Amino acid sequence: MCGFEQEDGPECLRCGIIFSKFKTPAPAVEEAPATVADTESRPAAPGLLSRMFRILPWISLTLSIGVLLLIFRQTPPLSIQTDPQASNRVAEKMAQLQMAAQASQPHAMTLNEAELNQWMRDNLAMASAHQAQQAGIPAPVGSEPSVQEVQSALKDVRMSLMGNQLRAYALFALYGKEISLQLDGTIETQGGYIHLKPTAGKLGSLPIPSSTLNYVVHQLFDSPQNRDKFQLPPQIESIRIENNTLVIATR
Repeated sequence: MCGFEQEDGPECLRCGIIFSKFKTPAPAVEEAPATVADTESRPAAPGLLSRMFRILPWISLTLSIGVLLLIFRQTPPLSIQTDPQASNRVAEKMAQLQMAAQASQPHAMTLNEAELNQWMRDNLAMASAHQAQQAGIPAPVGSEPSVQEVQSALKDVRMSLMGNQLRAYALFALYGKEISLQLDGTIETQGGYIHLKPTAGKLGSLPIPSSTLNYVVHQLFDSPQNRDKFQLPPQIESIRIENNTLVIATR
């Protein structure tokens, strides 16, 4: 202040100035700017994570609704061959097959697409006769549907023969909704049982993954409750598809 040298004390012995009132304030320390590394190391804002968890159920719901819409959207029925004389030919061929089987004589019966679908129409219980009209297949004479048939889950069945493969189409009711199932594959005879080797399938308009398709077919043909239904009579040696025809061979 005045330049007088003195020992430490609260005030100058010469001019009486109080030192504490005239101390120069210490310079402020500037805060170092945040580096890029510090910014990246900071955790994500908790608000973003909470928003993501909130929208996940809606994403799952949207996907589930989309899958259900594809399932309930029916695949168009197969366009199959028809023939008004198919029923008479099937009856004649079946009689010849039965005679050959009883006589233990080798015999091969062939059914084309129209005959195969007519045979299924004659032997499978359908919900109503108008399904046959929609398919273009003459309904058997005097086959009025019973109450059990009307309430049956199976509405329509069609087979399309393509070279050495078949395409099977089924329309059935599930909880009041009609759902279509389409399977492509080849027919095999193994150990006296008929089996379908699938190559493709759709439930409604939803393609079935190959792993799921193989599981479904395995459950259908190989499960204990269904296996006996696909056992061939002892007289039948094999069933196969060749050149757009179904071939049933006796021993």
